[in-house]
Amino acid sequence: MTALWQRLKPLWDDEKRRVQLLAAVGMAGLLLLAVSEWLPAETTAEPPNTAEIQDTDYAAQLEQQMAELLTTVEGAGSVRVMVTVSHREKTVYAADTESRADGSAASTPVLVNGNTAGLIETVYAPEVLGVAVVCTGGDDPAVQANITALVQALTDVGTHHITVAKMAADKEEAR
Repeated sequence: MTALWQRLKPLWDDEKRRVQLLAAVGMAGLLLLAVSEWLPAETTAEPPNTAEIQDTDYAAQLEQQMAELLTTVEGAGSVRVMVTVSHREKTVYAADTESRADGSAASTPVLVNGNTAGLIETVYAPEVLGVAVVCTGGDDPAVQANITALVQALTDVGTHHITVAKMAADKEEAR
């Protein structure tokens, strides 16, 4: 290392040669960057995105979780739940917005993975439209009120989109 410094010291002491040396090192760095763009990118197998939930899978999972919870409500008895959803999950991608002098704005997506995929900003779950609950205690107004309050708290759906009904006698025996 000292031998290299001894050879570069005369170049470093002369200001003109120092500028030339720095320019040469800078050009070499730019050349390396250019060459790296030509090299093939590493391909790594990405695991499948398990966060992508289909609307029917989401509704079925929500139905099961709500049914398990609602069976613990006093007086509810056996419970069956049906949930309707509006759409599949919605993905919002990040965008870089640039204001122009004329007052307009240009928006370009932020890309990752070698310009093949957008940067995900937010993923919205499917929106719950309505919930129907059928239970053995569904004719009791207190049970209806408790179940409606729980479903509203869980789904943020208005009470006019929640229905609680009594389960038919033949369905009670089958369960």
